[in-house]
Amino acid sequence: MSEPGKVWITWERQRRSIELAGILGCDLYVFDFEGRSRYPKCIYNTLKVFLFSRYKIVFVQNPSMLLAALACLFKWVTRRRIIVDRHTNFRINKQRIVSSDWMVFDLLNNFTIKNADLTIVTNEYLAGIVRDMGGRAYVLPDKLPDLKKSRDIQLEGFSIFMISSFGGDEPVAEAIVAAGKLEEEGVKLYISGNSKKLDPAIRKKSQGNVTFTDFLSEQDFTDHVYAADAIMALTTADYCMLCGCYEAVAAGRPLITSDKQVLRQYFTGSVFVENSADGICNGIIELMEDYEICLNNVAILKEKINSEWEQKFSGFKEKIGNIDSNSDT
Repeated sequence: MSEPGKVWITWERQRRSIELAGILGCDLYVFDFEGRSRYPKCIYNTLKVFLFSRYKIVFVQNPSMLLAALACLFKWVTRRRIIVDRHTNFRINKQRIVSSDWMVFDLLNNFTIKNADLTIVTNEYLAGIVRDMGGRAYVLPDKLPDLKKSRDIQLEGFSIFMISSFGGDEPVAEAIVAAGKLEEEGVKLYISGNSKKLDPAIRKKSQGNVTFTDFLSEQDFTDHVYAADAIMALTTADYCMLCGCYEAVAAGRPLITSDKQVLRQYFTGSVFVENSADGICNGIIELMEDYEICLNNVAILKEKINSEWEQKFSGFKEKIGNIDSNSDT
């Protein structure tokens, strides 16, 4: 039996990979293991796909950088085409130091960019980095997810659902302080994600209008997005596109996000805030005062993003076709 021409491999379950693999008609392999044996298991299963299949085009998600490097090494011994979907793991926001960690990163980063047939990135700034390093880049932002509500959830007050993973780049503490200042105005802040990552001292200081939802199933998460009066997604990192922003627009919910260049350019009409307690507080007040305008803005934005994405994706498919036609397998 002949095999499909394309495969997508990822070492973590991520919506972007799953959706793009489906739209492109790729076979999808998600090797998402935990514990000490994670990497040996991921490598073993990936090598099995590489060695015992005849896919012409191999898509891999980066992260993992190791997966991308493994795919590019595989290209050296075969004539397969390698396309890397590169997320924002360029260490733009990290201070460079002399260390073995940075040496390994530079080695793998340079190797994967120069050897991949194409590197997909989410914005033009990252594409510039890839091209400056001798790579081939294509800008393809995330597709707005197809979110479907299963039930109505009643949230209290003027409800803001903060989509968080409690990562180091997220000003969660500042958001909690901002919400506390607006308790008398009826603001209620719901924060998703594993709150065990939060400093207990910060959690202890949170006011009664802050609720930690902790882990939510995918459907419960979607129902919370639809139930909220507004969505908040914040980052201190530059040139980082946030999944929470896409999810807000997909559900037609007004968005509060950080005042970063790539976010301001893409999510036009949203409320952009400084990553401080006062900045976030002012943004919430602005949204409450102009709520109907913000609702209209997000409806216009959703239509705009969907239209522009289809054009980008059409060009992307053309790129893939050119890569496929140049393949000797």
